[in-house]
Amino acid sequence: MKEKIYIIDNLYDNPYEYHRGLKENKSMITEETIGKISQVLGHPIQVIQSENNQIISGVTAHLNCDWIALIYLSLPFDAFDKFGVKFYSHLETGLETFPTEKDMVKFKIDDKKLLEIFHSNQKLWKQYANVPAKYNRMVLFKGNLWHSYNEGDININNFILEQKLIIQDVR
Repeated sequence: MKEKIYIIDNLYDNPYEYHRGLKENKSMITEETIGKISQVLGHPIQVIQSENNQIISGVTAHLNCDWIALIYLSLPFDAFDKFGVKFYSHLETGLETFPTEKDMVKFKIDDKKLLEIFHSNQKLWKQYANVPAKYNRMVLFKGNLWHSYNEGDININNFILEQKLIIQDVR
């Protein structure tokens, strides 16, 4: 069985170095970063984009990548009791991922109705997981999973220092 979500605590050997670098708006993608993610997945990866505290609202899925890594780097006291990334299934279809062509045929969805059916309105979704933010924790998940970083109208990026990596598999 292929996993869709990985949670890795104590990712970095020296997380404060990464925390400090992000606070100074430096890109902190290192050989350690690439190596540890590749080790979890069991194959090489390429980081195609890095975003630090990028604001995204509502339930979303990313089709331009294979994986997303969120690495929480707020110091322990700052991250204590903060919400993190949440994962959803669509109430009407039960889909946990962006629909495939097969799903679109099965549920009779045409391209024009995609945004209408999979709107980010919270009432259309059932949350099935919430991974709390924790210092030096990585949440690595398939990019096509429905997810959000919000708590109602509050965006996690206003409170948590995180490294967000958009990843492609290299095969």
